[in-house]
Amino acid sequence: MSLTGELRRRDSWVNGYFKDRLPAVVEFVKSEGGAVKSLDTWVPNESPETARLVGTAFDYRLRMHFEADFSASEELYLGIESLQWAGSGLGAEIDRKWADTTVNLLTDLPTGDDALAARAAVALAWLDWGYRSGGIWSDGLCDIARSIASRGGVPGWEQYTATVDYAVADEVADIMRLTHPPRAESAECGTSFTGSAFVGGADADLALDDCLYDVKTSMTPRRNLPFNLRQLIGYALLDWNDELGLKRVGFFFSRQGKWISWELADVIRRTTGIPTATLKGLREEFRNIAFERNPRLAAQVQT
Repeated sequence: MSLTGELRRRDSWVNGYFKDRLPAVVEFVKSEGGAVKSLDTWVPNESPETARLVGTAFDYRLRMHFEADFSASEELYLGIESLQWAGSGLGAEIDRKWADTTVNLLTDLPTGDDALAARAAVALAWLDWGYRSGGIWSDGLCDIARSIASRGGVPGWEQYTATVDYAVADEVADIMRLTHPPRAESAECGTSFTGSAFVGGADADLALDDCLYDVKTSMTPRRNLPFNLRQLIGYALLDWNDELGLKRVGFFFSRQGKWISWELADVIRRTTGIPTATLKGLREEFRNIAFERNPRLAAQVQT
């Protein structure tokens, strides 16, 4: 169960903590949400069936933009392993060829070709799904595996992604063209935190310098904003040792091409409704409750 899942469970201690300690989140959103509600959507989604795929693919396209070496991320290789173990139904030899080809290509992601990079991001999204769903093959990956088998292998990403739906990839590329991030000295994608294990795993989308961003590909960015803000604050609280040195939190509404952020100290004061509330104090409180709830894991973290 991730932080998102914990916040959605009514009986979760995490959900209870946030409702108790951050009672003014809705008021904060009412005050700040007007600017979000008025945003124009420049890249609409024409097919609800592909919206989730586009969102996951764009997350990977963004990683490709900021982190040239992200291809070594564990979840992608675990995705290959879990999919190969589960089997595509196409035959073990086909699965093996597909796995070998995919592993080789992951060491050399495409650069300088936005259309090809978008198609590669779609393939990476399928690999991610394979890992998170316990080895369930998507139709897209099955098509790629068949293509590799029929050709006896493929030499590069151009051939690997030949069967990717171009409409989906074009949508990812169109969103990427709206992405003009704030200037930053450092960027880190898929950031995990010291306390992530206590909520079943949690990783944020993007940290630019001292600002933590959650990336949203929603057509209606105002929808679910209170929930999304609680989640974003939760990420900041999980950084118990202040390793990221966070000073701001915000969202990138990718279909609208808009980056919005707020001073984290101000967010804490306003959402708690306590003028003297501090990030450090909430972190310590949240950590102590997490330790009480899971003493075995706490012992591992403290040693």
